[in-house]
Amino acid sequence: MNTQATMDQATPSPRQLRRRQAARRLSEEGLKLIARQGLAAAKVVDITAAAGVGKGTFFTHWPTKDAFVAELLDQVLTDLARRVRPLGLAPTDAESLVADVAAVHLRYFQLRPEAAALLNQALALDSGGAAHQAAVQRVDAHLDMVAQMITPAGEQLGWPRERTKELALAIVSTAGGFFWLGASLKLGADTPLELLDRLGRALARGLAR
Repeated sequence: MNTQATMDQATPSPRQLRRRQAARRLSEEGLKLIARQGLAAAKVVDITAAAGVGKGTFFTHWPTKDAFVAELLDQVLTDLARRVRPLGLAPTDAESLVADVAAVHLRYFQLRPEAAALLNQALALDSGGAAHQAAVQRVDAHLDMVAQMITPAGEQLGWPRERTKELALAIVSTAGGFFWLGASLKLGADTPLELLDRLGRALARGLAR
């Protein structure tokens, strides 16, 4: 095999790098703008202006704003899942596992309250719209992942196996809702990590009662 040829193929061209950088700026600025203005109010022209690119550049990456929102949500939940999954690899007691999963969600949305805003607003869109349907499917997949991880722990805490997805929903909605509402109320952004851990453990203990 020609190693140099393989390396050349793997090395992105300047044009590819510019495209990736533009897509990254659009995603970052779009997420911030949606958090500030609201999903419906944030227009493509506003997103491109914030990212410092032309409107045409947006449509070379996404055919519609709905597609952009769907990809943003996927990026957020993929990043979140990457932080949650390792918790299932280390043996621990049931309460600690549920508490740790909750704490990771809380920490994530504390550091990225704009992600909490996107999650809540995408799910609140018109139920007949493509963006809403894409959001439901992607969030549902994340809940499935969390539920699969915590099912044995939930059973030990007295939570019915067939309702574990609702337990996952409680964790995600508590964390996302806390920092989405908190951003408007100017609460939660500076909550110490140890208090977020306590909140996660309080949720876990409540399940055992």
